[in-house]
Amino acid sequence: MEGLGLKLENLREKAGYTQQEMSFKLGFSKNTFGKYEREDIDPSLVTLVRIADFFQVPIEMLLRDKEPAYLKNYHDVKEILDLLEEAGLKTPFLTDVNSWSLLGKKELQDLHEYFYRQVQQAAKKED
Repeated sequence: MEGLGLKLENLREKAGYTQQEMSFKLGFSKNTFGKYEREDIDPSLVTLVRIADFFQVPIEMLLRDKEPAYLKNYHDVKEILDLLEEAGLKTPFLTDVNSWSLLGKKELQDLHEYFYRQVQQAAKKED
C-alpha cells in the first residue's frame, strides 16, 4: 500500500488533527494512527473503512495508487458541498438527485442560466 501513509497524513492535516487525536477519535490506542502514517503497520480493511468514513472520502481513494476515472471530480464536488454546508445548507435541495429528475429540459436550462449569472456576479464582486 505504497502512499497510504502520505494520504492519511494529508487527510489528517487538512482536518486539523494530530496523530494522537486521530487515534482517539477512531478508537485506536494512542500511537496507532501515527504507525499507519509511517506505514509501520497496515490497517485492516475494517479500519480503512472507518478512516474513509471519518474523512468522508471513498475507500478507493485510500487503496489505489492512482485515482479511478469516476473519482476525478470528487474533490471539486466535495468542496462545493462543503461550501453549501458552510452557508447553512446541510441537506441542500440542490443535491437531491430524485428532485432533479422531475425537472424538464426547459427548467434545467433556466436553472443553468440562473446559476451561471450568479457565479458571474460573484466573480465581479471579487474583482
